[in-house]
Amino acid sequence: MKKRLGVVTLTVMGIFLFSAIFAACANQVAERGTVQAKTAAPAAVATTPKAVAATKPAPATPKPLTGAALYEGTPKPLTPVECGRCHTGEYNDLKQSKTKHRFACTKCHTKFHRYNPIKKNWKAIMPKCQRCHGYKHGKAFPNCMQCHINPHSPRTIKFASVTKMVTLKKGKKIIACGLCHKKEYTEMAKNPCAHNTEVGCQGCHADKHGYIPNCLDCHEPHVQGQKFKDCLVCHSPHSALKIKKYPVTTPSKICGSCHTTEYEHLRDHHTKHSNLTCAKCHDKHGFIPKCQKCHGYPHGAGLHKRFPNCLECHIDPHNLPTIGKK
Repeated sequence: MKKRLGVVTLTVMGIFLFSAIFAACANQVAERGTVQAKTAAPAAVATTPKAVAATKPAPATPKPLTGAALYEGTPKPLTPVECGRCHTGEYNDLKQSKTKHRFACTKCHTKFHRYNPIKKNWKAIMPKCQRCHGYKHGKAFPNCMQCHINPHSPRTIKFASVTKMVTLKKGKKIIACGLCHKKEYTEMAKNPCAHNTEVGCQGCHADKHGYIPNCLDCHEPHVQGQKFKDCLVCHSPHSALKIKKYPVTTPSKICGSCHTTEYEHLRDHHTKHSNLTCAKCHDKHGFIPKCQKCHGYPHGAGLHKRFPNCLECHIDPHNLPTIGKK
């Protein structure tokens, strides 16, 4: 019995050893085949730009500058957008103003972030308008900010400051508006009317500097359907009572809005004169033409000598043919 058990044990051990030796040989063969395959077929070489770039070693990270090396470079001027990160109000004012001041902030502000509350040096570091503009409106206005209350929106004018009286070199006093708007001021001074004696510059233009009001905001039109541009054919707002030379085609109903009697006579007593526009005879406001200009001397010389004035008989040229009694 013991002899049989020993034979079985030896048989099992033999099988185990054979399996181990076989597995080891198989692994060696597999490893040898892999090595040969790698030797026979080398890896593909990268050829595309992206692949070549991927194979390059990453650049070395530069060491951060410290100490004095931090100040060896020359900084670039700040852009308006960069300034606007802190100074948002000023940036937005310039953005919306659409003026010539929309350039690099550092053109005006050569000194900035230097305000010292102890020294109170605000005026010293702020740029002066005169540096670029000089005394644009004369030395009577040395303080630009008196009218141009915001240099980042220079067209915003404070009317309370420009409607006061100022004294010129020769002692003459004029309204401040006249220093810039000389043509309009001179025209108003030479042609006084309610526009300058009662209303004043601020009465029409006070809403906004540069605002042009519509005449019809205050005045009734002469005829229905009349527009602002029609007013300007005859009237200048700064010399409103001085009627400009108007075209000969000006409709008679416009003249008739003031000269009602003459217009009604021409309309109700139709003659050849009724077919003409008022401007045909009265080519200038207030001008009274001579009958002879169109009619010459239609009667005999003796009659014209006795009656040199046509209206002695033809009483009214707007209501012909009326013959008066001597």
